[in-house]
Amino acid sequence: MSHGTGCTLTDVDGNKYVDFVNNMGSMIHGHAHPALVAAASDQFSLGTALGAPVEAQLLHAQIICERVTSIDQVRYVNSGTEATMLALRAARAFTGKSAIVKIDGGYHGVHNDVAVNMFASMTESANSQYGLSESFPLVQVPRGIPHGVSDDVFLIRYNDLAHAEHILASHGSRIAAIIVEPMMGAAGCIPADVSYLRGLRELTRRFEVIMILDECSTFRLGPLQERYGLQPDLTTVCKIIGGGVPLGMLGGRADIMAQFDPTQPEPLYHAGAFVGNGLALRVGVAALEMFGPYEVAALNTLGERLIRELPKVARDVGIKMQVTGIGSQAHLHWGDIPLRNARDVRALQTNLAEFPELIHLELLNRGIYLSRRGLFTLSTPMTNGHVQVFLDAMHAALCRLRPYIATQLPNLLTTPAGHAPTLTAG
Repeated sequence: MSHGTGCTLTDVDGNKYVDFVNNMGSMIHGHAHPALVAAASDQFSLGTALGAPVEAQLLHAQIICERVTSIDQVRYVNSGTEATMLALRAARAFTGKSAIVKIDGGYHGVHNDVAVNMFASMTESANSQYGLSESFPLVQVPRGIPHGVSDDVFLIRYNDLAHAEHILASHGSRIAAIIVEPMMGAAGCIPADVSYLRGLRELTRRFEVIMILDECSTFRLGPLQERYGLQPDLTTVCKIIGGGVPLGMLGGRADIMAQFDPTQPEPLYHAGAFVGNGLALRVGVAALEMFGPYEVAALNTLGERLIRELPKVARDVGIKMQVTGIGSQAHLHWGDIPLRNARDVRALQTNLAEFPELIHLELLNRGIYLSRRGLFTLSTPMTNGHVQVFLDAMHAALCRLRPYIATQLPNLLTTPAGHAPTLTAG
């Protein structure tokens, strides 16, 4: 790509695309928004990183604390990876326990603890380490990470409260925290049942485990904890809060956050040359001031239209597709089995051959840019007109690819290969 303006990207050959990637959801106002360009320019003239507290830290923190009732204090970092890493460290220090619980297939950045089963395993464990009556996916530790890390990481299934209770009841004396997304993002935009999240909150209180809600992806939606009336102990946020400049934060209960107070005995040490820098916070303040309740609701309404209508477009062409997600962030899935966790998503993705790459290419050829895996997000410059362009491009792309699907992936057809609907390829 060469540059972006509003919700449009232009590549080095001059081709234009409606941007439904938005840098994996972080560009809530699209590209080169005049107010954000002005804020960045003004801050550059004052210095980007002064190595000391700046007023923008206070202004930004006030906005966050006003919008998220569970957050008493915040600590700034440069990314979501740093935010979740710091959250787990704070939970371990506060509880004096070392183990954590994460979701199989849950994504919380790339540090060692959360890299365990970052992607859901499709391999059964011959000997369940959790004492369950049924085998659980094998623990997966990526290359480059010490295998001993998994000794302090317990895995649970998403949307399975009984499994979570079993793990906490069996190992709660070792477990410092559970980290969970209110909607699994990288795993395919699978929303949590509200009852599941509220149940986790009750279980973590009962077993004295810190609940960390990772809203790095979902802050753009509300955030979801406010919509669900949820009060986690700690929250991590990144992506949209920097207005397109790298910024992350950890926030939560004052007693847990007080561990970072340098005036207290044995404070938790946290430092970074660009942590809390003026540029990210100044642009972030401008971005959040332009993304209040009205803008959140309007953008979610546009996204819900795509969630409803994209599967209808596919059915018109005789192809099985479903879209999961909430509001302005969602994901395409090819097939019709119910999706409740990351393993369900992996099962659908198995044996799709080249199809995900082909649909990605066909949409590019029609001026639509979304992630290769099927994730798409919206930005505030978008209108119903842009949504319709996406719908029309999807119809044309599927018409073009239906003969391939009939030959290579007939299980995705809603009608027999010899009884296809009348198609008009674009």
